[in-house]
Formats: sequence, C-alpha cells, structure tokens
Amino acid sequence: MVKKRKITWINILQIVTIVLLLAYMQYAVDSGKISKIFIASPKMIWDDAVKSIKTGVLLPNLILTLQEVFVGYFLAAAVGISIALLWTLFPKLEEYMDVFCQAIMAVPKTAILPLLILWFGIGFQSKVVLIFLFTVFQILYNTVTGAKQTDIKYLKVAKVFQANRLQIVFHIMIPAAIPSLFNGLKLAAATALTGVVFSEMQSAKGGLGYLLSEAQNLLNSARMFFIIILVTVISVLFVQIIHLIEYLVCHKWQQKIHDV
Repeated sequence: MVKKRKITWINILQIVTIVLLLAYMQYAVDSGKISKIFIASPKMIWDDAVKSIKTGVLLPNLILTLQEVFVGYFLAAAVGISIALLWTLFPKLEEYMDVFCQAIMAVPKTAILPLLILWFGIGFQSKVVLIFLFTVFQILYNTVTGAKQTDIKYLKVAKVFQANRLQIVFHIMIPAAIPSLFNGLKLAAATALTGVVFSEMQSAKGGLGYLLSEAQNLLNSARMFFIIILVTVISVLFVQIIHLIEYLVCHKWQQKIHDV
C-alpha cells in the first residue's frame, strides 16, 4: 500500500508561490502593465480551455497526439529493453553495436525531421519514428548501465553455485537493472510528449503541436499558454504512471524476497 504523504510547510509555501504568481499575472494583464500578446492572464487561459473543449477543437487533436506518443514510446521501450537484454547476454554484440547506436543517438533529431517527413510523410508514421529516436536510447543505456552495476557479491555467489550465463542474467543482472530501467522509462516519458509536439509544430495537420503552431501564428497567447500547460501536465502524469508501475513491480519483487 502506498504511503500517504503529509503536507509540510514547504508544500504550503509552494502553493502560496503559485497563487501569488497567478495573481500577479492576472493583475499585470488587467492593468495593462504587460500586453496580452506576450502573456495571457489565468482567466484568459481558463476561458480558452473551456472554449477549446466546448467547440470540439481540443479532443481530436489531443487523442491524435496521445496515440503518436503511446505507439512511439512503447515501441522504443520494447526495442530498447530487448537490445539491452541481448547486450547483457552477449557482451561482444554490445561491443559491435555500441558505436553505431552512439552515432545515431548523437544525430540531432530536429535536423533529420525533414528526412523523416520525406521518408514517412507528414502524418502519423514520421511522428512515431521521431518519438522512437527521442526515447529508445535513454531506455537502452539506462537498462544496460543498471545491469553492469550488479553487486559483485551476487555474481560471486552465482559462480559458487555454478550458475550459467543465462541464469546469471535473468535471475541476478536483470532484477538488479530494474531501478535503472524504470529511470530510463521515466526520462523517456518526460521527453516523448515534448518531442511529438515539436514535430507537429513543424509539419502536421493535427495534434497539440499543430494547435500550438496555429495559436503562435495568430498571436493567441491564451491558446499557447493553455497548450503548454496541458502538455506539461500530461507529461507529469505520464511520468507518475511509470513511477507507480515501478513501485508495484519493485514492491512485489521485494515482497517475494521477504517471503523466502
């Protein structure tokens, strides 16, 4: 069972800071100290959010973006974890593939976006490929690093009991890599949505990035702030879901150890 967090004075201070910031934004815009073109007041942002939902503008674009994120992210997770497993089983394979993976990882993703559009079009596929490239290496290298940091004592015990390579990897190294694996998944989750929004801003006929680009062209600061806040909230929720899965997996694993 997840422990309930107590509200501390720091949490109260954080809430007060946010309230004061929002109050100042409202005052600055209403009083004319800051132009509505540069900053939207909280009321303007709220009104635009309600309007976007009521007119049906938000939902189809939000669904499209989430579909692109989930397909690209889970494809990256499957490929990243699979390659990490192969590298752990066959170190020579890592030695061979590592230089190529580092080269691909070093390529600026924004720079190859025109090529992705040329190869896969401006629709769903190019966004999925870009998210895949944004996230797969974070998952891969975090998992491999976790496996390599397995406590040497466990490896020595395994050798004493004459465990083979397969047993060492699946029963010792992979469980030891779980925290690092989830760390990679959380890092990838945090960047997946921002990656697809950027891609949609450059070339798309729909999605949150398309709405953001449209609002930018129309100097609609309220819509821009709303989309940015929405993307931030969804990214945080995405990371928290991965964090909850991590807790459930690690808690179940620890419970098994205690039961032995």
